[in-house]
Amino acid sequence: MQGIERVYCDECIQALVSAWIELMEASGTQTLSKVPYGKGDTLGLDATTEIAISERIKRFDKHAFLITEELDAQEHRRWPTDSDPVKQPLMFFCDPTDGSNKLKKFFEHISKDDPTAKIGNLMASCDPEKLWEEMFEAPVCITGPTGAITCVRKGEVVFSVILSYLTGTVYVASDTGIFSYKLRKFSNPANKNLTFAEVSQKGKLLIFPSVRSLGYSADDCERFVTFLGKAGYRENLNDSRLFADGVDERVHHKEPTGPPRCLYFSELQSNHGPIGFIMANGEKIGEWMHWLTFVKYARDEKKERSLRMFEITLERPWTKNGMLMSTSPAYSVFHRSEDGAYIDISRLSNFVRPSQFLSMIVVARHDNVHIIQVLQQYQHRGITDFF
Repeated sequence: MQGIERVYCDECIQALVSAWIELMEASGTQTLSKVPYGKGDTLGLDATTEIAISERIKRFDKHAFLITEELDAQEHRRWPTDSDPVKQPLMFFCDPTDGSNKLKKFFEHISKDDPTAKIGNLMASCDPEKLWEEMFEAPVCITGPTGAITCVRKGEVVFSVILSYLTGTVYVASDTGIFSYKLRKFSNPANKNLTFAEVSQKGKLLIFPSVRSLGYSADDCERFVTFLGKAGYRENLNDSRLFADGVDERVHHKEPTGPPRCLYFSELQSNHGPIGFIMANGEKIGEWMHWLTFVKYARDEKKERSLRMFEITLERPWTKNGMLMSTSPAYSVFHRSEDGAYIDISRLSNFVRPSQFLSMIVVARHDNVHIIQVLQQYQHRGITDFF
């Protein structure tokens, strides 16, 4: 990263840490109450994190674009229309609280006896990671609720920051590598000054093992994670023709979180079952935009690039709330010109709600020959080199 990009990264890390602290300082009642913020049906746990992040980013750079589900309509009024990536402004794609439905149930459970106590204190009085895995699924570092920010500059992803609200762990993906860093207790003021330098120097470098090193079988390579939790998503998946049948036998998780889904390829998934690939099944851009940086910078045990990415195009795409669930190259944000391949953010200027843009994306281990051949047979476009 260039010097200015490291400063942006520091700000994004600290914005997410601020959101986490605010969430931990809030009571069960505050986090679970509906508030008249954004769409009007927002819970306190959603508004708390989004307000903390947006105030931090805007205070740092009022001209930067921050795209969330609540704020995207405001940003649309000044959205860039020039397709030249050099002329496109700094953009931060943010999902302030992913996995909020399960987080709501978790907060209801731990605060039922004392709804006015701070969430951070309630979590300190139990084993939140064990409790989460008992209520939902392991490992909590991947399946738990997160906040995430990805920086896009001049048509390229620069870095992604993901913070696990249950474990208090920060993940940063950049050209330096992909690191995890455990925060101190939420009341420790040192958390507020966390920087990229500290994460990369004192954090743990994550490895994304290859199929070869894991010894995966052909069946293991077909195990995958995607969202099937609402009407329309199964039909959309079926039309991808990745499998003729047996989807339920192959899917590992049907209601996963979005941003940290790439961590299923990391060593964090060890002892929790094989994962051959992940998929955004006609999901919003805020769910999968964060994957791009991980695909770009993840390395295997031989320090080789470990992930590949594909965009699925359906001949007759399904729609969700009027939005195509899969895109052809003509509508895609992944654009190729004489000058090279890049992310064309200007494509989203046609949408009043840019955060609602949907796509079908597949990420697989680089040597998962089995599923990559299927994708290539149906001529689904490889997009690894676009970012």
